[in-house]
Amino acid sequence: MSAGSFSLSKYTDDQGIVRPIRVQPETITLTIAGASNSAPTAAPDPAATAVRVSGGRNAYGIKARSIRIKFTGEPPEGYLEGSTISLPWLIPGTFATVRRPVGQTGTYLGAAVQVVGSSSEAGRG
Repeated sequence: MSAGSFSLSKYTDDQGIVRPIRVQPETITLTIAGASNSAPTAAPDPAATAVRVSGGRNAYGIKARSIRIKFTGEPPEGYLEGSTISLPWLIPGTFATVRRPVGQTGTYLGAAVQVVGSSSEAGRG
């Protein structure tokens, strides 16, 4: 699994606030059912806290909504065949489209993937 560098990107939360999020650059290469996981174009709200990609749902702050995918063919270099990974989905408007039905297909780093699950955004203040 990739453990490369991280970069600062943007994430729109379920209330429409654009927040900073740290992701691996390849996160935005995920495409499911024709929908791209691209970052929002608006600038982050300067008062907004960053979104967490991982961690427990009971931790403080916002945990990003995510899509769990499984490689269905030859995985990209650095990933195990048949492995499942979870990636944040950066824009809420397309999340409903890509999360259901489970089994939708797409690509990640040029490799074929299938949706095996998803998690909604979770927050605790």
